[in-house]
Amino acid sequence: MARIIPILTLILAVVTARVAKSESPKEVLAQINKDSFGNSVLSVLQLQLATGGPVGEIQILLNNIASQLNGDQKKADKVHESDTVAFEKIIADLEQEIAYHQTQIVALSNLRDSTTEALGEAEAEVRVVTSDIANNEKSFADESATRQSQHETWVRKDAEHVDQMDAIDEASKIVQHLQAGVAFAQLKSRFEKVQAKLMESKHALFKPLINALTQLASKVDNKSIIKILELLAQIRQQLVASRASLLATEERQAANWEVQSGHLQEEHKRLVERKAFLENSIVQFKVTIQEAVEDLEDQTLFLEDAEDSLAIQERWAAEQESQYEAQTFEREQQLEVVERLQEVLTQKMSAASEFLQIREEVF
Repeated sequence: MARIIPILTLILAVVTARVAKSESPKEVLAQINKDSFGNSVLSVLQLQLATGGPVGEIQILLNNIASQLNGDQKKADKVHESDTVAFEKIIADLEQEIAYHQTQIVALSNLRDSTTEALGEAEAEVRVVTSDIANNEKSFADESATRQSQHETWVRKDAEHVDQMDAIDEASKIVQHLQAGVAFAQLKSRFEKVQAKLMESKHALFKPLINALTQLASKVDNKSIIKILELLAQIRQQLVASRASLLATEERQAANWEVQSGHLQEEHKRLVERKAFLENSIVQFKVTIQEAVEDLEDQTLFLEDAEDSLAIQERWAAEQESQYEAQTFEREQQLEVVERLQEVLTQKMSAASEFLQIREEVF
């Protein structure tokens, strides 16, 4: 019996792919007999039956083979199930990794593009702000020069008014001295200086006064003196009012300039700070773009590696699945042969004479 089991196993492997259910017992035996091992087994079986060996013992051998095949299949199923779970876990991890890298690539691409756009806008704004700073500085210089000119004009005119008022006061004193009876000859020097100073001003306001003083120099009379004193008082009053008006204008222009210069300085400060912010942003944008490009390259490589690993795992799984299916199919065929041999033995060869008769008919 120990000799029959391995021989039957070998025969089952040989005839697995060649036996069809539609074949008759004779055809089944003919198929098995074509193989040398099959022929040997059939000879042993025939000998055992011919010598009176029980058919049940052969059935036991076939049952053992079927049990071994079923056991092997269960082990293969268990390994296949374990490998499938492990493979699915690996595939899920790789797909998750691929999805992560793809998400990172999209995010980094968007970051690179949006930052590049922001960089362009910042560089364009820096050019505008730089121009605005130059215009602000020019406006400040021009307005400052204008204000300085206004102030210098006021200083000059105020000094002229002071000189003119001093001349008017001096003229009033001289006329008053003449009115008091002082001889003109004693005041002539002072009179001529005042007259010359008034003539230097070339102010239309002084023309009537100069004419009156000239007449007074040739003829001193009380009526002329009173008229001149009235004229001097009027002129001085006008000079005081004119000087006050110039001072008010100077103060108003100074106040306006203080406000305007403050606005210009505040605007200049804002523009300078904005330019510094933009220049710092440009530096940061360039760093961000460079880092995004480098990270994008890394993520692309990681993605390619993950995709390659996934492809390798899928090929391995396909090979394992194909091998499992082929082995399963082979065992199924072997079981089918065992079942058909059992069928032949139980249904067609229940007695030794039947088996021997078929054996002789076939062979």
